[in-house]
Amino acid sequence: MKLALVCLASLLVAGQTLGAPGKCGRQPPAKQGRPNFVVILTDDQDQLMNSLDYQPYVKRHLIDEGTSFSKYYTTSATCCPSRVSMWVGQFAHNHNVTDENRPHGSYYKFQAGHLDNNWLPLWLQEEGYSNNYIGKFINGVDKSNTAAPKGWEHFEPLVSPGIYNFSNPIFSLNGGPIESFPGVYQTDLILNKSLARIDAVAQKKDTPFLLVISPTAPHDEIQEDGTFTPPVPAERHRHLFPDAQVPRTPNFNPAVQDKVGWMRDLPLLSALQVEEIDHHYRQRLRALQATDELVDSVVKRLKDRDLLDNTYLIYTTDNGYHLGQHRLFAGKQTPMENDINIPFIIRGPGIGKKLVKSNPATHSHFPATVLDLAGIKRPATLDATSLFDPAHTESFNVEFWNNQFTEGGSTVRHKQNSYKALRLISQKHNLYYSVWCTHEHEFYDMKADPHQLSNKYSTTDQRVLDRLDALVTVLHDCKADVCKFPWQSIHKDGQVKSLDDALEAKYDAFYRALPKFRFKSCKVYYDADNEGAE
Repeated sequence: MKLALVCLASLLVAGQTLGAPGKCGRQPPAKQGRPNFVVILTDDQDQLMNSLDYQPYVKRHLIDEGTSFSKYYTTSATCCPSRVSMWVGQFAHNHNVTDENRPHGSYYKFQAGHLDNNWLPLWLQEEGYSNNYIGKFINGVDKSNTAAPKGWEHFEPLVSPGIYNFSNPIFSLNGGPIESFPGVYQTDLILNKSLARIDAVAQKKDTPFLLVISPTAPHDEIQEDGTFTPPVPAERHRHLFPDAQVPRTPNFNPAVQDKVGWMRDLPLLSALQVEEIDHHYRQRLRALQATDELVDSVVKRLKDRDLLDNTYLIYTTDNGYHLGQHRLFAGKQTPMENDINIPFIIRGPGIGKKLVKSNPATHSHFPATVLDLAGIKRPATLDATSLFDPAHTESFNVEFWNNQFTEGGSTVRHKQNSYKALRLISQKHNLYYSVWCTHEHEFYDMKADPHQLSNKYSTTDQRVLDRLDALVTVLHDCKADVCKFPWQSIHKDGQVKSLDDALEAKYDAFYRALPKFRFKSCKVYYDADNEGAE
């Protein structure tokens, strides 16, 4: 174990990546020496609207003591698909939980697919880990469906209708009786439960553990009639940041709008709407203060129980959030950067401090990362490698099948929101390309246009688009190694490993002749027969 951590430390501090399987840092340590994992999973926290700047304890304990991944993404920007991908290590087209609610999503869909037969908690448990979950899991955990999935010793999820209620949380422990806590602030209750679990696992020094702490903040509160209202902060935080505003980046309520489909027709936000958006933003920042305090208390308790030095702490969220970007009022579910680029910070044994890594990664990389750090062999079913693996791909697929749902104020659904989007990130390139079910396309060079203001699809070199079309065609239904190494599926001889390789002129005719990806029609669920190459 000591050798593995020394190797990992030397590589990460140097800003490099961990070696291939079998090399330094990859040999499984003895079970009693395996590290612990504490994952703090927020709900709908933005990366690009600067909410982390308002969390001093996250900065002190995680950002300054660990490594942040600036190009970390969800590949399906809504709660259930994103969270399931995080735990099973697969893209949504493989686990097929593609919505928040039945029949195409929710905990019921998760159970029907028996996804807990092959996922990270079970793999860890089989290697001797004690797994503990407190807080929001996914939608569909309700009073008639609290059964714990496989892999957890302590499963204490929030239960509907108390999931999105900040002052009346409802819990169930291991599928047992419902417990309501009227008048108790949700995040503070989750903190107390989490500290109690740390005390419990500290009693078993030879048993490694996973503890997931998942407050609902800064998600909107959902009222009994189904309406969305801004999140509610704890009383002690409700007057903070009176002058805070959504960052007025160039994509905030832009005068010129060049998006596709329903986004193209969005009207300019009114002055009153902008005022509401700023209030919404302040409430999100205020609601995150209790989460920030939670981070401080958890770190101190781990230190007091002599657990901190052998524990990886991870801070992330399920998907991003937009407020006023591209004239959108509030919500998620688009392939725009505000919705998919999310925080991911890790500290722990051998992790470099105050580092920012820019290699592309997704929630599908999460299980491989944890397994590697624990010294446990990865299953072949994973769609992605470890965050610290040099063999990671430069491209990944972002996908969605449903109408877009606007939160806050009047709730509106925008139809024909199914798409496949490609993000390609390397030292030379930072590209976004999307194919919509409406047969529209988008292309943004994110280095030149980081706010996605000018769709260059119609003026981009067809040679480049041909290569991106080929990647979308491969990634749209990829599995396992095909997702990890898409260029090798296109070039079986292994001579092409990047976009730069593929752009050699000798391949022009080959790519020009390849069929292009398309949707037959717009559907609100994943239908493999509805999408593919022409």
